[in-house]
Amino acid sequence: KSGASVWVPDPDEVWVSAKLLQDYSPGDKNEVLYPVASPAGLPPLGNPDILEGENDLTALSFLHEPAVLHNLRVRFLDYSSIYTYCGIVLVALNPYDQLPIYGEEVIDAYSGQDMADMEPHIFSVAEEAYRTMTREEKNQSIIISGESGAGKTVSAKFTMRYFAVVGGAAQQTSVEERVLASNPIMESFGNAKTTRNNNSSRFGKYIEIGFGRKGDIIGANMKTYLLEKSRVVFQSSQERNYHIFYQLCSSRNLPEMRVLQLDAAETFHYTNQGGRDSLQIPGTDDIMDLEHTRNALTILGVLPEQQMELFRILAAVLHLGNVHIQASGRGGDRSYIDREDRSLGVFSNLLGVERTQMAHWLCHHKLAVGGEMLVKPMSGQQALEARDALAKHVYGQLFMWTVTRLNSALRAQGQRPKAFIGVLDIYGFETFEKNSFEQFCINYANEKLQQQFNRHVFQLEQEEYVREELPWSRIEFSDNQPCIALIEGQLGVLDLLDEECRMPKGSEENWARKLYDQHQSNKPSPHFRKPRMSNSAFIILHFADMVQYECDGFLEKNRDTVFEEPINVLRASQSELVAELFQQAPAGGNLSLSAGKSSIPNGSLCSGPGKRAHREHKLTVSFQFRQSLQLLMEALNSTTPHYVRCIKPNDLKEPFVFDPKRAVQQLRACGVLETIRISAAGFPSRWTYAEFYSRYRVLLGGSGVRNQEQIQALCQLALPQLIPDPEQYCFGKTKVFFRAGQVALLERLRAERLRAAGVIIQSWVKGWLGRRRYHKTRWATLTIQRYTRGALARRLADMLRYTKAAVVIQKTYRMVAIRQMFLTIRKATVTIQAFTRGTLARRQHRLAVVERAAVLLQSAVRGWLARQAFRRVRAAVVLVQCCVRRKAARRELLRRKAEARSVEKFRELNKGMEVKLMQLQLRADHQVRETGGCFGTEREGAGMVVSGWIGPGVFMRLLFGLYDRFSGTIPMQCTQELQALQAERNSLRKEKEDLSARFLAQEKCAAQQDKTLTAELDEERRKYQGLLREFTRLEQRYDNLREMSMLTEVLMFYQLAWVPVCLLGQPKTASELALTSAPAKVDYEKKGQFIKSLCVSKFNTNHHLVVLCLPTSLCFPDVRVDVGLSLPPGLAAKVLFLCVRQADGSGDKARARSLCAATVTAIKGALKEGILGTEDLVPLTTDLSDFIRALSDLCIQSYQQLLSVTESRLQPIIVPSMLESEMIPGLSASGVKLGGSRKRTGSDPRAGERGAGEAPSMAAVLRVLGALHMALSRQALPPTVTEQAFRQLTHLLSASALNSLLLRKDMCSWSRGLQIRYNVSLLEEWLRSRELQAGGAVALLEPLIQATQLLQVGKKTEADAQALVHSCNALSTQQIVKILTLYTPHSDLEERVTLNFIRVVQGLLKERSGNQAPQLLLDVRRVFPVTFPYLPPSPIRADQLDIPDSLKISFLRRT
Repeated sequence: KSGASVWVPDPDEVWVSAKLLQDYSPGDKNEVLYPVASPAGLPPLGNPDILEGENDLTALSFLHEPAVLHNLRVRFLDYSSIYTYCGIVLVALNPYDQLPIYGEEVIDAYSGQDMADMEPHIFSVAEEAYRTMTREEKNQSIIISGESGAGKTVSAKFTMRYFAVVGGAAQQTSVEERVLASNPIMESFGNAKTTRNNNSSRFGKYIEIGFGRKGDIIGANMKTYLLEKSRVVFQSSQERNYHIFYQLCSSRNLPEMRVLQLDAAETFHYTNQGGRDSLQIPGTDDIMDLEHTRNALTILGVLPEQQMELFRILAAVLHLGNVHIQASGRGGDRSYIDREDRSLGVFSNLLGVERTQMAHWLCHHKLAVGGEMLVKPMSGQQALEARDALAKHVYGQLFMWTVTRLNSALRAQGQRPKAFIGVLDIYGFETFEKNSFEQFCINYANEKLQQQFNRHVFQLEQEEYVREELPWSRIEFSDNQPCIALIEGQLGVLDLLDEECRMPKGSEENWARKLYDQHQSNKPSPHFRKPRMSNSAFIILHFADMVQYECDGFLEKNRDTVFEEPINVLRASQSELVAELFQQAPAGGNLSLSAGKSSIPNGSLCSGPGKRAHREHKLTVSFQFRQSLQLLMEALNSTTPHYVRCIKPNDLKEPFVFDPKRAVQQLRACGVLETIRISAAGFPSRWTYAEFYSRYRVLLGGSGVRNQEQIQALCQLALPQLIPDPEQYCFGKTKVFFRAGQVALLERLRAERLRAAGVIIQSWVKGWLGRRRYHKTRWATLTIQRYTRGALARRLADMLRYTKAAVVIQKTYRMVAIRQMFLTIRKATVTIQAFTRGTLARRQHRLAVVERAAVLLQSAVRGWLARQAFRRVRAAVVLVQCCVRRKAARRELLRRKAEARSVEKFRELNKGMEVKLMQLQLRADHQVRETGGCFGTEREGAGMVVSGWIGPGVFMRLLFGLYDRFSGTIPMQCTQELQALQAERNSLRKEKEDLSARFLAQEKCAAQQDKTLTAELDEERRKYQGLLREFTRLEQRYDNLREMSMLTEVLMFYQLAWVPVCLLGQPKTASELALTSAPAKVDYEKKGQFIKSLCVSKFNTNHHLVVLCLPTSLCFPDVRVDVGLSLPPGLAAKVLFLCVRQADGSGDKARARSLCAATVTAIKGALKEGILGTEDLVPLTTDLSDFIRALSDLCIQSYQQLLSVTESRLQPIIVPSMLESEMIPGLSASGVKLGGSRKRTGSDPRAGERGAGEAPSMAAVLRVLGALHMALSRQALPPTVTEQAFRQLTHLLSASALNSLLLRKDMCSWSRGLQIRYNVSLLEEWLRSRELQAGGAVALLEPLIQATQLLQVGKKTEADAQALVHSCNALSTQQIVKILTLYTPHSDLEERVTLNFIRVVQGLLKERSGNQAPQLLLDVRRVFPVTFPYLPPSPIRADQLDIPDSLKISFLRRT
């Protein structure tokens, strides 16, 4: 049909989208945009727009290469989604960027979730493997393959990390830690920089992670394949050697590394061949990487001494590459090494071997001739090759030792694994301009893996059809067994290669000739070809591509020989590790390559080229490779495989750049398109009957259909009318299956039916609108006429009123005008009279003023003269008075100055001045005695001042009186002493001011640090509570039993020694036995004050909440549950407290401490059994401060254990109840997205099991929360404790629901957002009804509420984007963009969010976010610090307690 979307080939983009300009039918020869020669040559059809960006490629209506490529490009570039399902395969595109999608919160979100419900992720594949292993107890394997730089190593690392988290405890145990520690070691020893990847794995590895019966990791085992030993001695341009060499060179300045005598990496031949620009990798720190490697080795049990031995061998390899071998003799047939060669000396010292022997055997080798051993010199080139072979062999042996040591450390201890999950990080299909032995082996391994993959996919399809009881025929798929037989079969490529290697004079030319004769002439193979322009190459048609291999180097690499003489020298090394590496010859059966990749060096040891074959290892590299590959395939076939295909989107390593040519090349090579072909050959589209009926109800009819049987019968009846060809569909037990393209046909029929129905609806609506418009127009016309006539009548009435008003106005105006004229004339007359009379009056007034002025002048002159005379007299009097007063003031000034210098003033400034004054007095007394001692009165007064009996003023008056009488007898020393004291006072005052300023500065500094200290306190409190929770789990039951016996002893003591006074409430001591808030003798800290009592809650088998007071269960273990529920809150706590007070009041401190210790021990024992509780604490006279921290720890532990029990109940029902439950019936059933609810290829048999039970709803969540709230309320806890508990639980609910929403595409729709918002409103209303919003519980729901609002608001215009950014302030930028990206319409009335709108939102969010860290998922494990407020105990007495008889504690009765 014209307008249909098709795909046409393009040389640059591979495939481009196009549209038909006119209809096409078979037989037409017209050319539109694409030449059509036959119906089979039609271009591939495009999928509907609703399937664009589908997360599972098998859900597409049309399964072909352009649809797969386009879907991957849309998800990668437009949605930034690097993972996509393709049936059982997870396709992973390397983003070349750090994405925040691998944190622990993401692991928590995927843990326990179904693979089909979540967005594609490497964690989803790992979770599927883990759940299948634990459910079926069958071994699993995850096969990760791809080109170099596609992200295989990172994917394997994240997979192992996921298993370490979900297969371990909350904190990593030693086993999980060792498993993760193997990654940095293997990366250092086996990874290198290449032109395609900065951290390329130059070996393959298969790690088997063993799990116990409880699903926890108990051990692991690693097998490695194909280490690239040739990289040790040669690197291409812009490439590096293995990372460990550069790490050692960068760390050469460390004290412990100086013994290695290393220099910079550019000085070594084995590390500088890639060029100076390649020595450093951007964004990496070799020194820190070496530190991580050393830490990992320590974790795996490698001692520091062995680590240094390891580094000595690696450094020796570098020095060996710098050994200078010189040619000599005629024609250079000999070689030698200078005796002063520094590199050889360092090499020999590091390995502990004889320098002369090593120098000799590097240039010579033994040769057997006629039964005699001859020593033959080697040429310079041969010696260099022997040196490089030795370096490769040493590194290969060291790599083998490292892997063996890793396996020894990872081996399960004490128990045998129940099952294991294998992670295979294997190289992908390779093809270069020049392909040699390495690429041949790699592609051979990929052929085997592809065959296993094809057969497994076919098996899954077959199982699905059998399970649904379909009448199916065998699905044809391309089997690559002929290509594998060409390689490994009898007289195949490998057989002929081994045969040629065993020939004494075998060559690549003879081997190539044998290949041509066998596979082109004798038995032609369709997968073998001979190049036209070469006789030393051959072509193999692999499943992915046609590859031409050059025969040059095949034989030498297959032999992989190294001379025996240097190895014998190394065997005699003084180093234990070096001797251990070469004591035994390498065993066969493992994969290795000399220039390819090798996990274990398997080079043959020989004495020379002419030695007999029996002196060599007969196993060639190809034979060992074939055996190892066979063992690997057997291991994979015995497990349930899961596939991850890593794709390299571009060769420039640019983030989020998609090269379609490179992508489609890798898709063809990794088997993704083969999966599509197998799926398309059968019935790729499959729907359950309910989903099919919900989607295509308009085509099926049947309005009264309700149950599953009726729906299935209706589908079987109506579908033949829609699709006439019965071969295009098939009915199963629970599903209906369609071949490729049939869903698109149904979509077109549905669209046409809806369009026809829409036209009918439009006609009826338009007719109804026309009639309604006519009635409105008629009614409006009559209304206008009525209003017009009324307006005319009102206008006539207004005119008559205006005429009458005009007459009245005229009459009034005339009257006013005449009256105004009269008033004007009268006013003028009165004015003239007033001015005339005023003039006469003013004239008389002026005469009176002149006369009065003369009188005033006379009086003023006379008064001035009198005042002048008075001032002169007063000035004279004042002058006399000033003289008199000045004399008196001077006298008073001298007196006050003397008083200011008195002893008391100096004593206030400095207490030390009193001593000075005492000395001064003694000197004054001495002077008085010299003058005759006549003035005893003054001396007695001075003594009284010093003694403090008289005031300082009197004493100073006496001193100055003495001075006035005997001014000539006071020595000058007194004056000097007074001056010194005054100076000392000034210095002390200055010092005081300095101290005050320093104190103010310290106060400011302390105020600045207050906030930091507060935050650190909260963090330390949270860490402390976590450590406490871990500590309590490690206590032994033996301590509990021992201290429980102490509690029995103490209770027996109180049974015999109970004092009646305590029961009567009449204390005999000053410390009352009543519970009062009197001051204590113990200094209680804030953290040592505890809540009155804490509930003890546990769920019984019927899931009913049983609430007991913990001390009640401890003191009265035989009490029944119903009796415990009827007891007052905190009864047992009060009884224990009164016992402690009794012991305290009676002075028996030892008994009080023993009772407290027994109580703490009993509470710990109850907590270990799952019962929660705390004890009250009030001030006592006995010093019980050492029990404060213990009781505080028990409070925190019981609080956390109570929340842990509740969280374990909530965790399985959070997502089903808050996201999946439909509290608004029928809202989500209006439309089902095409393919949105379908499962992946190979449906999960657990689906029936999950659907059998009743789905959880919000009522289940509220029941759990209500039970906890009732338990806390019964114990009369402070409101703040309850608020903190529900704040923690609300965070768990909100974070878990939001994380799942961000990872599930089927939840991001308008209808589902409305459902979720209603569910959240129920929780919000429940929290507000219990008055729990004050603790911040309701505020934590805000991110989830805003996420649901984001699903419901408009998302089209720029104004919508601004409103969206403004309203969603609790969501991060990544969360908003993720929700907009995942938004999927569930009905035809909705539209997808356009990319332009998402870009506008991202621009607005950049302005808002600033420097915020990227955050996609919330931290579900976040723990809020808890604080317990101190409440003083209530004043209750012992005689006020009502102790029931059922408790059987009659010894506590009044006597």
